[in-house]
This record gives sequence, C-alpha cells and structure tokens, in this order.
Amino acid sequence: MSENSNALSRRGFLKVAAGVAGVSLLGGLGCVQEGGTDGTDEDIDPRDLTIFSPGRLGSVELKNRLVRAATEEAYCTDGIPQAEYLKVMTDLSKGGVGMILCGVATLTEEDSLSFELAAHDDKLLPGLKQIRQAVGAADKTCKLFAQIGHTGHRYVGGLRVGPSDVSWPGDIYPMRALSVAEISAIVNAFAQGARRFQEAGWDGIELHGAHGYLLSTFLSPYTNKRTDSYGGSVQGRVQIIREIMEKTRAAVGPDFPILIKINSDDRGGSEPDDLQGGINKQIFLETAAELDKMGFDGLDVSGNDCVQPGVNTAEKQSYFLDAASALDVSMKVILTGGNRNATRLNSILKTSGADFLGIARPLIREPDLPSKWKTGQATDPKCISCNLCADPMTIITGLRCHQET
Repeated sequence: MSENSNALSRRGFLKVAAGVAGVSLLGGLGCVQEGGTDGTDEDIDPRDLTIFSPGRLGSVELKNRLVRAATEEAYCTDGIPQAEYLKVMTDLSKGGVGMILCGVATLTEEDSLSFELAAHDDKLLPGLKQIRQAVGAADKTCKLFAQIGHTGHRYVGGLRVGPSDVSWPGDIYPMRALSVAEISAIVNAFAQGARRFQEAGWDGIELHGAHGYLLSTFLSPYTNKRTDSYGGSVQGRVQIIREIMEKTRAAVGPDFPILIKINSDDRGGSEPDDLQGGINKQIFLETAAELDKMGFDGLDVSGNDCVQPGVNTAEKQSYFLDAASALDVSMKVILTGGNRNATRLNSILKTSGADFLGIARPLIREPDLPSKWKTGQATDPKCISCNLCADPMTIITGLRCHQET
C-alpha cells in the first residue's frame, strides 16, 4: 500500500468506529492504537478481515490468523522429541494453521521432566532442529514458535520456588523464595534457551507467563510479596520479565519475534473463584501496558481457567474475549481459550481488536480443522471439550483425543 493511501489502518478503523458509535467495542478499548499504511496486516479493513487473512508477528508473516496454542505433547524422552512428537507437529503443519506454538520447553536441568521438550543445553540442538525440519517438510508456509518457561518446579514435587514463600491455594507443597542470584541465573537461562531455538531454525519464541508457572507467580500480587526491585508494584513484578526481554533480545537480535503469554485473571481451574489479591482485569491491563513498553511482538491472552469443559454454546466460547478486547497496546494480541466456531472467530477478528486466535483442544482431535474451515467442510469442531486430553495421565499416554475410535 502506498504512503499516499487514505485507507485507515485496521486499529485506526476500530477507533474511529468506536468514536462514532460513542461506545467502546465489545466493552473495551479494542486494541485500537493508530497504525500506519505500510502494507502490513494493520492496513486490512476489518470488514475484509477473516481468519484466513495474512498477518505479521514482528518480522514473521503468517499465512492466516490461526495459531495452534501451546499444549503439552508429552512425547519426549530426556527432553528429546520422539517419533510421536514429530507426527503431532507434522499433522498440525499439514492441517492448515498459520503458526504452531509447541508445548512449554524447559530451560534448566533442575526444572526439566523427561517427557517435556527441553532446551537447557546445546546438546539438545539436534532434536530442536529435527522438529523444525519436520514442520517445514510438511508445509514450508507454517511458522514454528517455541513456548519457553520455568515451572517453578510446580510439577516436580517437593520444594517449589517462586518470588516469595506464598503458594497457590490448595498447594500441598511448600514454596521457597528465590534469591537475586537465582533470579539472575533463570534470566540467563531464558536468553540461552531462546538462542538455541533461533539456532535450530525456529521462527520465534513465547515466554510462558501464565497458568501458575514461575513468571506467572512473579506477575501475580497474590504470590509475589517481595519488597525488593522484583515486587511491590506492577513495575516491580514485571522486572524479571524486563530483564529476560533485555537479555533475550541481546542474544537473538532485533528480528527474532518474542511473544509473551499471561493470565488475564488468576481465578479458575484449581484456584478458587474467591481468590483475592491476584491478577484481575485492572491489574492485567496495567501489566500489559508495562509489557508493551518492553517491545514484545505479541501478547497471548489467557488465564488460569484455560481448559473450561463443555464449550458447546456461543456464550461459552472465547472466554478471555472481554479481557483481550479491553487492551490498548501496540503489540499484536493473540486470543486463546475456547475458540471454536469459524463464523464467530471471523466476527471476533473484525470487531474486537484481537489479531490472532489460539486454538488447542480442537486441533488435538482434528489437526486439519483449519483446512476443513477453509474448504467449507466444517464450521464447528468435533471436539466436545471433555478435557480428557488435559488429564494428568497425558504424561503417560501422550497427547491424544480420548473420544476417537
């Protein structure tokens, strides 16, 4: 698109439309920052936008707006991908998504479990390269991003680590506060993990800052009671992420996309609905604004109740939509959680300000669901959100749909 074009950017259009209507779209600000007319996906008139429109995350162009959301594959041995892992990735690549986010990859040997993908040592590079090669061989247009994170030893058992000695409600394991030196080591581990994925040919990374993982506990005022530079305010609670971003950007350069996934609400799932003092919508928006200043290429919006069962009506779908719609950030927004119906997803893209849509459970049963949507073979997935695929037994059975015959 030429510099002289009078076309509004997509977010500019939403902003003008909201002003004319005198209301904010979908109850929020709709991610309606002014954009340029430089030929990027920002320039697409929202009336023409569909889930199969191209889009960009930093320097990487995606063929459509559908992202396979990170999901635990559990097909590794000693952190090395096995044949079943490669098949999952290959099927997804052939199935039509614009981008695959792998299940969280661990960054320190102490935090690693055998069945999880690992990136804590250069000796693991051959396995990471093998995944990239498998995805590219299946469909060279499919982009591959790595979700990287630290569990805080949440799933290892025994003593867990976090910003302070406060555990989530119902946790039976004690929590130990990390020292500043330990935090520094973890920051370096994130940067080196990102560097390994870049060296292996992957297209970008996502920091896992949701679902009670270590970065999530730093972001939440419920679990972060520190009084040093890593706590005390939103600015303090994001300090570890600020340092990770700085170190990682120095390690991978300016053109390697870096995304982050965070909770829009700490309640739900294993956490009681009456949890007080955690992340709520206002804290989420303040946190997102701080992250936006750091130069992230995308924000993946989620929450603790990320695998709600029985998503069988329109009202139950896309359950973090209100939070995503209230954002006012320059980075791209990925809406994850309960995305199901193709027609509804097209509408969300046109009106909410969300740029991309994360899908997980439906693609376990139908990795080719995007292709079916594109060819008109289906509107709704076969997935019934029974959540057996999210059962802890997955670490033994591997990722699969338990409804398939």
